[in-house]
Amino acid sequence: MSRISPLIVASSVLLLSACATQDFVKETVAPVQTSVDGLGTRVQAHDDGLKALDGRLQGSEARIQALQQEAIARAEAAKKLPAPSLLMSTMLTDDKVKFSSGRAQLTEQAGRELDQLVAKLKADNQPVFVEIQGHTDSTGSNALNQQLGLQRAEAVRLYLSHAGLPLARMATISYGETAPLADNNTREGRSTNRRVQLIVMRPDGHPKLLHSWPPKLLQAGRGDYVGSEVMSRRAEASLSR
Repeated sequence: MSRISPLIVASSVLLLSACATQDFVKETVAPVQTSVDGLGTRVQAHDDGLKALDGRLQGSEARIQALQQEAIARAEAAKKLPAPSLLMSTMLTDDKVKFSSGRAQLTEQAGRELDQLVAKLKADNQPVFVEIQGHTDSTGSNALNQQLGLQRAEAVRLYLSHAGLPLARMATISYGETAPLADNNTREGRSTNRRVQLIVMRPDGHPKLLHSWPPKLLQAGRGDYVGSEVMSRRAEASLSR
């Protein structure tokens, strides 16, 4: 009995130690395993998200390439379109419009001239585009004359709009004092230079020139473009005076 007891005690101690070790390992490893499992799940979800993003990127690249090809095709097609042809050129010079120096108001006579133009365009019944050029004499600064030329062009555009021409078919530009037709050193020359030029074009590529282009107007390309929808309201206010 005395020989067996120490063995039993020793075995019991070892068994208890082993159980304690197993419990400790379980308590220590289990949370780590849970964390590892959760990390694996997140990594898998991340991989799935990357695959989905890659798929969307590939789809976007395909759409971008398609849009680029479409843009190239349109550009090539645009090169083949005929250039707009000059249909007519009409000038509202100071002897008809009577622009006062520094002013942009249209007179009744100017209205009658514009009414004739509108009647002709409606009678022709063709899609046209009207470029309205405003010009001034050299009195005043260049900046002031650029604005004044635009106000005169906008006054004409507003009148034509009220007469039934679509605003989308008209554009205004000011050349200020940069394209004179006469000498600004004389009263008569300055009067001639205060004018509005209307260029009527159609985009069908079949020229039909009804009026010759005034040769000196080719100088107008030297002018700077000045345009603003705000000037429409100023022109409307001028017409109401």
